Amino acid sequence: MASEGPQLTVTVAKAKSKSILVRMVSEAGTGYSFNTPRKRVTEKLVMLRYDPFVRKCVLFKEQRKICSI
Repeated sequence: MASEGPQLTVTVAKAKSKSILVRMVSEAGTGYSFNTPRKRVTEKLVMLRYDPFVRKCVLFKEQRKICSI
C-alpha cells in the first residue's frame, strides 16, 4: 500500500458583495428608521424622507450597516 503525500489545502477568499443593507435613522429625534440598500463603494447616505411621527419630510442619516446583499 503506497502512502499518500501531504495534502495541500487552499483557502480562497470570498468576493465581497456589491451592495449592502443600511439602517437610516430620522434626524428629527423620533427614533423612526428604515432599511435601504446602497452600493458598497458609495459614501454614507443622507436623504429626505417622510417621517410619520412628525408628519413631515425630514433628514435621514445612515446609522449602521445591517448586512451584505
